[in-house]
Amino acid sequence: MKSLFINKYINILILALIVNCQQALLAALSSGNIVSFYNANDKIVVLTSQNFSSTVYQSKIAWLIEFYASWCGHCQSYANTYREIAIDTWTWKTIIRIAAINCYAGDNNALCRQHSVRGYPALRFIPPETILGNTSKAIEISATDANVVKKRLIKELDNIPKKNKLWPQFTPVNRITLEELYARIPSTVKILLVIAEKRNDFIGRHIMLDFSKYRDQLAIFRTTTDGKLWRKFNVSITDVPALFVILRNRTAQRINIERNSSNNIDYHDLFNNAIRSYIQQTKYIKNFDDREFEEIILSKNALKNAEMQQKLVQKKNVTDEILDKNTIYRKVNMVDLELALSYMFREEVPQIKEIYGEAYDALVQWLTVLTKYFPGREPVMGYFKQLLLKVNEHSNGFSGDTFREIINMKTSNAYLPNDHAQYQHCAGSAPQYRGYPCALWLLFHTLTVSQYQIESNQIDVTEVPLAIKNYIKHFFSCRQCSTNFMKETANMTQLNSQNKREAIIYLWKIHNRVNKRLRNQITEDPKHPKLQFPSKKLCPTCQSMNKKNIYNEYIISKTINFLVEYYSKENIDVSLILDKPDNNETLLIRQERLISPIEYHAEIKENVGSHPKDF
Repeated sequence: MKSLFINKYINILILALIVNCQQALLAALSSGNIVSFYNANDKIVVLTSQNFSSTVYQSKIAWLIEFYASWCGHCQSYANTYREIAIDTWTWKTIIRIAAINCYAGDNNALCRQHSVRGYPALRFIPPETILGNTSKAIEISATDANVVKKRLIKELDNIPKKNKLWPQFTPVNRITLEELYARIPSTVKILLVIAEKRNDFIGRHIMLDFSKYRDQLAIFRTTTDGKLWRKFNVSITDVPALFVILRNRTAQRINIERNSSNNIDYHDLFNNAIRSYIQQTKYIKNFDDREFEEIILSKNALKNAEMQQKLVQKKNVTDEILDKNTIYRKVNMVDLELALSYMFREEVPQIKEIYGEAYDALVQWLTVLTKYFPGREPVMGYFKQLLLKVNEHSNGFSGDTFREIINMKTSNAYLPNDHAQYQHCAGSAPQYRGYPCALWLLFHTLTVSQYQIESNQIDVTEVPLAIKNYIKHFFSCRQCSTNFMKETANMTQLNSQNKREAIIYLWKIHNRVNKRLRNQITEDPKHPKLQFPSKKLCPTCQSMNKKNIYNEYIISKTINFLVEYYSKENIDVSLILDKPDNNETLLIRQERLISPIEYHAEIKENVGSHPKDF
């Protein structure tokens, strides 16, 4: 019966997780931007620029805060790990809370800059009673495995000066008698426990935090094997970690732990269960609520099951046929390119505290490529030329704040729009999908094609790819994505300088490798699967067929011809960025014209007979 109840409870939790995600997405869709990956059911406090200061600063407890961007693929992948951290530390909430803020939503970005966030996801530990605006107190923690983060949290909590007597006493009690132990605890304490362990073990401190809610009735100390007290318990070094209750008569009684023969024994869970059982048996602790601990176990199981179900859904029936035809044939849209450039220069670059040396050189290199090859309208090109001149005036570099002042320049004939509402070609089925990373890829491909079309004679095939690589290295705020891109472009120096179209094909191959690696991952938009590009629907003649009439390899010559046509300036839709104001009816007509006119008439005629399903 108990098993049946637990299974039913897990199913309810999974359903709740799915419903909560759907509700959060619906709310985000209505506002045009996702507010947060998380909600209260994740046991994570959702912070914004409006509630951050009042919640975090001068708080009586410590905070772990994740700074992330909803467009960041690695942030999306890390979200469940962060949920796991929040679940595992839920019973620590009288000491520390887990929170998150989306730097891409609303006015949050300025607050993220104040905390020196230059890449996502970023974790910051903020000690109790940190004064408003004192961001120097924030301690950076690597966004890694949940267990690693928990151990780092314990270390940081251990380093905090203990002003409150009820704060967990992490320091080992090694040179003390059992009588003196009782003298240290408040008179309200009903149970006194001692955990004997090695000095660098985390079990004792972890357990103290687990039961910190009851610290006025339950005192827990740790003693280590490099001291003297543990020897009074008559245990050998092979017996530790070990758990003891110190009775009122000042004698120690060992609490047996149910151990198993597994090499991967989770001592924390064993100790946690043993203490809960002891409390339930003795009934010494008033208002002890064991359901809180059970909820943690069930929530972790539900999270794992939800992940498995999500992967199954992600893999189910994903073929070319489910692609949105309107998206397949959409043209590259100038709105997407200008949106990406606006976010890049107004938000991403200025978050770097100091731009000098290699970072400064990378910025100049990137701006140079944009002024030469970006197929933009005159005011935008004028803007980049002026921006490059301004940046060159600061040859020794400048701060991110200085760059923010520089980019705000605007004249009637030189400006970078910042009033586009949403992505067009790169619009996802939900706000966290596609968007900025998709638009970046469009921009990169467009630049390689533009260089090929502009440079009639000798061409430096590494100029554009190298500028892209250095921008990603120094400024792209999804840091894991940046690391992956560095690996993908490690062989850039081997490009064939004799082939003018080498950069086009090089970037195309990288993009397809990335799509293959991210296929069926949590970051994939279910309505826009990461398939190899171009699909056979978009370019029927780009792929060859094997003996079984299955498309299997790209024909490089035809693929290059397609890429040049697809990313050319002539194929970029500019209908939504015309300066003349239009009424809503005209705007709708423009949106209906997003379908690309690229057709390969001769090639289509050749293939109509053999592949009728492609059309």
